[in-house]
Amino acid sequence: MTGGRPVHRRCSLTIPVLLVGLVVVMTACAAEADTATDDMIEGEPAHEEAEGETHGEDFAWGAPADAGEATRTIEIEAADDFTFDPADVEVEAGETVTFQVTNVGQLEHDFTLGDTATQEAHAQEMMEMDGMAHGADETNALTIPPGDTGEMTWTFTQPGEILIGCHVAGHYEAGMRGALTITDGS
Repeated sequence: MTGGRPVHRRCSLTIPVLLVGLVVVMTACAAEADTATDDMIEGEPAHEEAEGETHGEDFAWGAPADAGEATRTIEIEAADDFTFDPADVEVEAGETVTFQVTNVGQLEHDFTLGDTATQEAHAQEMMEMDGMAHGADETNALTIPPGDTGEMTWTFTQPGEILIGCHVAGHYEAGMRGALTITDGS
């Protein structure tokens, strides 16, 4: 005791130790953020592809195509009430279609073609990217700013059913999805 008060040597050391720890953590976080930013500037994604992602590759149910190969255009509206109109679309195996997707709302939307596994992988990717726009290597997805129209041309190769979805944070979970049925074309 000094002058009737206890001396708190342990407390007097705790604050500087905590401050040093905080500085170390902040420095590490800043270095990681710089690395991600550098990757983006150089044109590389700031994330690694999740297992099962197929950016720039063909999918079992189809593949990207040139717009000049399309036999028809399907117009779809993406709206702020978390809907696509039409929500359900039918195409034939062997058919090449251009999807013309117009964002009629005030919020950004995206349009992603894929089976359940593809939709789940894309949702995870969008969460990790904090909703950033799609890269050029994502042939099955478009980001559409408010008032804009995006186009995607696709050749469907196998009968079955896939999904269309919007993976801007919370939109898919709010029901912004639809079905795309690929008939056998016979």
